[in-house]
Amino acid sequence: MAEKTLPLAVVTPYEMFFEGPVEMAVITGKDGEIGILPGHTPLIAALVPGEIRLKIDQVWRIAAASHGYAEIGPELMIIVVNAAEWPEQIDVRRAETALARAESRMHDPALSPQEKNRSKHGAERARARLKAASKYADSLH
Repeated sequence: MAEKTLPLAVVTPYEMFFEGPVEMAVITGKDGEIGILPGHTPLIAALVPGEIRLKIDQVWRIAAASHGYAEIGPELMIIVVNAAEWPEQIDVRRAETALARAESRMHDPALSPQEKNRSKHGAERARARLKAASKYADSLH
């Protein structure tokens, strides 16, 4: 009989963000979303800023995450990202300000390509945070 849950760890440089069994995980990879069930074929995936959706005890929980990678095996999944936040932890005003600042800097001709790239990553992360916060707010109504 197939296993019903998959042990998952979501790690950032600052904390063990989440650790526990999940029935399913959906991650945001470079080529789109990837759904992971217990028994999945081994895979390493590069992650882009977006959502991590976790099905825990038949309930979906979302988190906003930044760049990173996922190592997936049939019996264990590890997600390593620079940052992860539950929607209720997101300061929406701060994320909106960060998005506006990053978008402005991306078009500044005085910035180096590296600074523009950093601003692009900042904008992607701010958009992911705002999307997760919006979905969370919608679920409360």
